[in-house]
Amino acid sequence: MTTSNVPRVLVRAGERGPDFPSGHPYNPSAEVHGWLLSRPAGLARIAVNAAFLRPGKESAIFHVHYREEEWMYVLSGRGIAEVDGAEHGVGPGDFLGFAPGVGHHLRNPSGEELHYLVGGEVIADVEVGDFPKVRRRAVFYRSRFAVYPMDAEVPFMPPEAEQALAALLGSPPVVEPARALVRAADHGEPRRYQHAENPRSETHVVQLSRTAGLRRVAVNLARVPAGRESYVFHLHHAQEEWMYVLSGRGIAEVGEAEHEVAPGDFLGFPAGGPAHHLRNPSGEDLVYLSGGDAFGGVEVVDYPRASKRKVWLDSRRTIVYPLEP
Repeated sequence: MTTSNVPRVLVRAGERGPDFPSGHPYNPSAEVHGWLLSRPAGLARIAVNAAFLRPGKESAIFHVHYREEEWMYVLSGRGIAEVDGAEHGVGPGDFLGFAPGVGHHLRNPSGEELHYLVGGEVIADVEVGDFPKVRRRAVFYRSRFAVYPMDAEVPFMPPEAEQALAALLGSPPVVEPARALVRAADHGEPRRYQHAENPRSETHVVQLSRTAGLRRVAVNLARVPAGRESYVFHLHHAQEEWMYVLSGRGIAEVGEAEHEVAPGDFLGFPAGGPAHHLRNPSGEDLVYLSGGDAFGGVEVVDYPRASKRKVWLDSRRTIVYPLEP
């Protein structure tokens, strides 16, 4: 049996290799350095990368996605986040969520490096992105893309037909603007979670992505106190999961193996396994970001050590079965 298709799962901070730079053809100040995290760990639908901006540099260009949900979490340094028509100073612990239609950009006018995590959905089929300040629109279809001047748009039907079609479809629902920026000082009180199958489970969780208006991508800030454990040894059959250690040390159980994890380490758990769990045997809190596909619809979760399988029919109804040996 070969292992070429076996996910790496654990991407240690000290084993990422050299950072790679990227720019943007429409912004000469764009220069992002970083590392891929989720892809080496075997995730396909969720992207998570570590990045930094050197002083005076910017990330890509001010842009808007029509389908993709994106987010950023500041690890260290300070910068300016441009969100739609406003600018916000951001620093360590600040989270930004960009729902479809929210224009955004990040600059580093400070004298130190700005380090952050950036992630979102992997749109594998069709996506459209606008660069409003340079009046360009990019259309992506799988591995192909084309860029058009916005001013080159041509009418497809007479104006009266457009109006008739709009009247037939009805007005779009009014949606309250997303909060977008969730500052570290405004995280609020975390919720305490314990898993019924594990008496040592105790995790304190702050939901970041939902507060920022994201619905399909989940990002949470979690803390496991000294001597406690996260949830229970489990695997998802549909959902992709990941975690990134911010502070403290712990033991990650992945399949039959155990790995000590420390700040900067990333773990990705593809759908279908391997089963995983997190313990904190140290004398200090273990703090990490975790996320994946936002829960919804149908999911199946196995608890191998408890010999149980839980079937989620939606966010409220569940059925538990014995797990066949």
